[in-house]
Amino acid sequence: MPKTSRRTFLQNGATVAAFSLLPSRAIPQGRPRKNVLFIAVDDLNTSLRCYGNPTVSTPNLDRLAARGVRFDAAYCQYPLCSPSRSSLMTGLAPDTTQVYGNQRHFRESLPNVVTIGELFRQNGYYSARVGKIFHYNNPEGIGTDGLDDPVTWDWVYDPCGIDHLKEEPLVTDFTPHRGLGSAIAYYASPAKDDEITDGIGANEVIRLLGQHRRDPFFIAYGLYRPHVPWIVPAPYFAQYPLDRIQAPAFDSSELKIAPPPAYWTQPPNFGMNEMQRRLAVQGYYAATTFMDAQVGKVLTALETLGLADNTVVVFWADHGWQLGQPGSG
Repeated sequence: MPKTSRRTFLQNGATVAAFSLLPSRAIPQGRPRKNVLFIAVDDLNTSLRCYGNPTVSTPNLDRLAARGVRFDAAYCQYPLCSPSRSSLMTGLAPDTTQVYGNQRHFRESLPNVVTIGELFRQNGYYSARVGKIFHYNNPEGIGTDGLDDPVTWDWVYDPCGIDHLKEEPLVTDFTPHRGLGSAIAYYASPAKDDEITDGIGANEVIRLLGQHRRDPFFIAYGLYRPHVPWIVPAPYFAQYPLDRIQAPAFDSSELKIAPPPAYWTQPPNFGMNEMQRRLAVQGYYAATTFMDAQVGKVLTALETLGLADNTVVVFWADHGWQLGQPGSG
C-alpha cells in the first residue's frame, strides 16, 4: 500500500540563518504568486519526439515543449541518480554535497542547507512530494521514503503499485547476474495504468492539485519510469512492433573513443544478442510512452482545475540512459 505522511517542522536557528540570505521580500508582495509543478523522471534520455526521435510517441511532453522552453544543451551534474538529485535540490555541485554514490545523504555534509522545497515552504508555499524526488533505490525502494529529506515537505506520498508488489518476479531478464535495479529486464503487464506505481502517483498529484488549488504550491511528482525494470501495461509495448525497432549499430572500434572505465557494460551490451537488444529498446520506448501518458494526465488536470495559467511546470530527468551506444546496455 502507498505510504503517506503529513509533516510539520520548527525551523532551527541555523536554518533561519541560512534562509536570511534569501529573504521573503525577494518575492513581490501583493501579486498572485506562481505555483510550481516539478516533474522528475528516472533515467530518461532524449528519445522523444520533441528532441527529434521519430519513433517514440511522447505527445504530452511534445506539447509541453512546444508551449515552453526546451533545453538543448543541458547537462546533469553527475551521471548517477542520487548525486544528480541532491545537486539539483540543493543548488550545489557534488563536490560540495559530497554525494558521489547512491547511499550517502547530502545532509551528512550539509546539515543546514536549504533545499528548493524548503525554500518554498519558508515563503508560505505548500510543499509536497509524490514518488521519487530525492534518491531511493529503484525498484527496491518503491513504497518507502528512501533518502528523502523530511524538512523539505509538508506532505509526502510513496505510491506502490502492482508492478512492484506482484510483477517483478515475472520479468524477462537478459542480465540475471545483475540486480533488478540495473538489469535489462521488462514485462508487458496486463494491469491498467492506475494500478502501476506511476499511475497511482499521478492520481495523488491530481488530488493534491485540487485540494490546494487556492494555495501557492510547490508540488513535486517523481516518476520511476523509464528506469529498469520496464514494467508497464502491455498496450504501450504494442505501440512498438519489433519490425520498427533497430538495435544501434556497434563496432569494436567504438570502445577506443573514451578511456576504458567509461565502458562499464562489459562485455559490450552485457553480451546481449541483437534480438535481445531490440527487445530492450522496445521496453525502454514503452516505458517512456507510459511515463508520458501519466504526465499528460497531470497536465490535463492543471487545465481542468484552471491552474495552468498560474503554474510553472518544470520537467526534468536526473540523467540519461544508453540504448547500445557505444556498446552500452
